[in-house]
Amino acid sequence: MSLVVLLSTVPLVSAAQTAGSLPTIRPSDVFSTEGDVLIGAVTPMHAVMHQTHVSFQQPPEQPLCTQFKSHFFLNALGLLFAVAESREDPSFLPNITVGLQIHDSCISGTQALRSTLALLSNQLRPTPNFSCGPQRLLLGVIGGMTSPESQPMAELLSVYRVPQISHGSQHPQFSNHHRFPSFLRTVPSSAHQPWLLARLLDHFKWTWVGLVGSDNGNFEQLDQQLRALVQAQGGCVAFSSKISGPNSSIQRAATHITSTPTARVIICDCYHFHFQLLAEALEDWVVGRTWVFSTSFLYSPSVLDPRAQRLLDGSLNLAISAGTMPGLQGFLLALRPAAHPDSSLLRKLWEQLHECRWPGLEAFPQSSREGAPMCTGLENMTVAHLAPFRLSDLSATYQAYLAARALLVAYQTLTSCSAGEGPFVGGTCAQAQAARPWQLLYYTQNVRFTTSAQEEIFFTREREMLTTFDIQNIKVLEAQRGQKGTVGHFNFRAPAGKELEIQEAAVTWAGGGSQVPSSVCNEKCPVGTRKSALHEKSKCCYECLPCPRGEIAPAPDSAVCKKCPGDQWPGVGKSQCIPRTLDFLSYHEPLGMVLAACTALLFLLTLAVLGIFIRHHHSPIVRANNRRLSYLLLGALAFCFLCPFLFLGHPGIITCAMRQAAFGVTFTVCVSTVLAKTVVVVAAFHTTQPGIHISKWVGSRLPSTIPSVCSLIQAALCTLWVAQWPPRPMNSTEPGASITVKCDGGSVALFYTMLGYLALLALVSLLVAFPARRLPDTFNEAKHITISMLVCSCVWVSFIPAHVSTQGKDTVAVEVFAILASAAGLMCCLFFPKCYIILLHPERNTRGQVLGRQDPK
Repeated sequence: MSLVVLLSTVPLVSAAQTAGSLPTIRPSDVFSTEGDVLIGAVTPMHAVMHQTHVSFQQPPEQPLCTQFKSHFFLNALGLLFAVAESREDPSFLPNITVGLQIHDSCISGTQALRSTLALLSNQLRPTPNFSCGPQRLLLGVIGGMTSPESQPMAELLSVYRVPQISHGSQHPQFSNHHRFPSFLRTVPSSAHQPWLLARLLDHFKWTWVGLVGSDNGNFEQLDQQLRALVQAQGGCVAFSSKISGPNSSIQRAATHITSTPTARVIICDCYHFHFQLLAEALEDWVVGRTWVFSTSFLYSPSVLDPRAQRLLDGSLNLAISAGTMPGLQGFLLALRPAAHPDSSLLRKLWEQLHECRWPGLEAFPQSSREGAPMCTGLENMTVAHLAPFRLSDLSATYQAYLAARALLVAYQTLTSCSAGEGPFVGGTCAQAQAARPWQLLYYTQNVRFTTSAQEEIFFTREREMLTTFDIQNIKVLEAQRGQKGTVGHFNFRAPAGKELEIQEAAVTWAGGGSQVPSSVCNEKCPVGTRKSALHEKSKCCYECLPCPRGEIAPAPDSAVCKKCPGDQWPGVGKSQCIPRTLDFLSYHEPLGMVLAACTALLFLLTLAVLGIFIRHHHSPIVRANNRRLSYLLLGALAFCFLCPFLFLGHPGIITCAMRQAAFGVTFTVCVSTVLAKTVVVVAAFHTTQPGIHISKWVGSRLPSTIPSVCSLIQAALCTLWVAQWPPRPMNSTEPGASITVKCDGGSVALFYTMLGYLALLALVSLLVAFPARRLPDTFNEAKHITISMLVCSCVWVSFIPAHVSTQGKDTVAVEVFAILASAAGLMCCLFFPKCYIILLHPERNTRGQVLGRQDPK
């Protein structure tokens, strides 16, 4: 980067002078194909770069890259496959050939920057600000594979606005579009890792975990965000330890792990060599822990020794999913060195695949090359020869393939632009062979295409592609050493809340078990208890307290106790709510049976008396006592005896609303009828006395008017009560294993007003009938009325304190008893004497007896 700044602040020198200051890229580190337009790529193909000694006495030499890796070179072949696939479609970029120029970065930022300069210079000798080779349009640069490679490339390419698509860099810094305006990537930012890890922890209910990670510039952000997300889910990070060196930081991380045995799950955002050193420091003390590796940990059995592999047994690894690339295997089987005779990289690959040797190449160590046959390039390719490619894990190759496809489709869209319909000022289009880098960047950012697997590919507003993460289960048992099985997915394209899919039955945990390991600060609280956080420790450490009365904890480790519904009560152990026994005056209990039997008997008895009166309606004794009022009174008493059935059984909305009102209206008819009979008796006596002119006040309509008016007043009062404040069924609020079902009072004031009105009518009847009790025997019904009113008064006066002092179903029993007693008192006092004469002494049921005269014999 400093070189670019220098060149931008000093006068330009000649291309020859500038080129002499930078070493020429080795042709052996480049894989290229010819084409009308060019796709550049910078990706590792060797694992180690040896820096040459700088003597400052001669131009520096190009560093030497060693340890060729065939699975690294497979990424370059993924680019080649994407170009070859596009050539098979005659409608795709007709008459235009796309070439490739792939440089080896050797996993080095310096080498990646040098290769980028070479691509911009269009020659192997980097010449800043000059394009010295054949004028071919550079569609974009793919790379780098890692963040240290991508950063210097992005800073340089952003100056020229040349599109750059990284197929492996996940550092969050590249989301800064002001700093890296031309940077795009096919992989998501590692800023998503805290969310992915938190979702995984929440799925398995791991609330007490540890975190270790390498000093990769992103660990602090991961630590901070993961703590916030885990705490929002009710969990905690027991410890976090950053590994920045091989000594003290490794030992500190090991101490944190061994001193926190309850953290059975450890999240590792580590480099391979850091995890290897950590495994050596831990030895065999923490075998059986579950490790969860982030996407930066690329597990490879050949890298770790057996000690480190034992720690990995049953662990989980997040890896970017690889899509399908139909035809890739056939493309690899058809690959031959003769197709690219100038590529030494392809010959190195051929050496490793066929275990032969080319003269002058060092793809194998010298010990492995001895005795190996010479390569001819005509060896037969089979599927077995593709084993070094690790075709089971094509994630990086697929990302490189997508990057190449994005540049190809973007250029096709550019060439398909029609004049006047372009995206630039005035509807102009870019020139196909002379497009500016910023125009290519526009089309690349807005590219959209569908893969052969019908997966839609595009760049989001963060300039990254939506992808799927595989959840891999690492198995290191003797029979399965080094195997990884995909047991779940994180799909960013899925609807919110459904991104995670995991098959728990397919996971093999440490030691070969199938039970999900627990990772909590302390053992789970048993059922019937709740967690209570210890303030002096993390909120994830708690004690267990029993649930209060009336509450349960149905599951172990409950955060709160749940209150049972109103109709339930905790069972033994407070693990579940059981139905509370409903307590009401039922027909099936002895008291309910007795009251129901008495009610039915009195109702039938009333009907019998009414039948007797109707049968003997012409008899003098029936006619003498105003038979119409008698019929009305007996009918009202019959309905009054039916009212207790509204009080028995389970209270309902209708029965609660009608029980008090029905009794009030029917019993008002009874009492008002008695009052009317009293007035008739008194009036009839006084009309026989001289000088008394009461007959003009007491006409034939008065006896029927009194019950009607009095009953209408009570009916209006009860209607207002039921319409505005009706009694409703309710359950008692007292805690306990049983619940009393009763009717509330609705309006207590109207209830006692109704009773007061009844009492007023009864009192008036008593006051009118009491002075007439000493009348001659001819009018002796006044005595019976007086006695009946006294009975009713005694019943209802005693009812009030009994009603107030009782609770539950006993209150209902008191009301039913008062109704039966008062109604029965009226019937017995008024009608039994007459029935006695009608049935047993019919000789006394004569006009003479009624008028007080003896019939002649």
